[in-house]
Amino acid sequence: MKALKKSIIIIAVILAVAVLASGILYFFFKPVFYHFLYPFDRITGIIHVTMDGEKYNLISDDVTGQYDFKDEISVKAHKDSDGLKTSIHGGEYGPYSLAIHIDGLNEPIKAVIYQYNWWNVTEFNLDISIDSAAETITLTSIAEVNGVTENHSTTVAFSDKQYVYYIVSV
Repeated sequence: MKALKKSIIIIAVILAVAVLASGILYFFFKPVFYHFLYPFDRITGIIHVTMDGEKYNLISDDVTGQYDFKDEISVKAHKDSDGLKTSIHGGEYGPYSLAIHIDGLNEPIKAVIYQYNWWNVTEFNLDISIDSAAETITLTSIAEVNGVTENHSTTVAFSDKQYVYYIVSV
């Protein structure tokens, strides 16, 4: 009977030490757990499009994706009041591009998100403003990568052969 009590006490102490050690590791290394064990899509964002001052309604089929400019990837997209919410699983080093197909433009607008580390978690907002009279496209983004926020903006002309825009360059 004493041996059984001793065994139970030893097991209880080992479990208590393991739980305490896990809690301490989680508290001090939460960013490590967050980024390395992140189970969700690593690249998420909202795309807003206005054409000549009026809201343009993107649908999920308007956005396609590529990894490293050659491999097709799955892009989840759904409409909500903020715009078209998109997400890509990510998880690799390198460029991820979204091709945004808009009626009236000869080429899709390509937004490129570069993952410098496979564990990066990126959130972005991309505003696309198309001015048919001036024949320009203004692209503005706010991106957050692992807590660092970057703002970018550029204007391209319709006459450009490709509309490529780099959202993240950290």
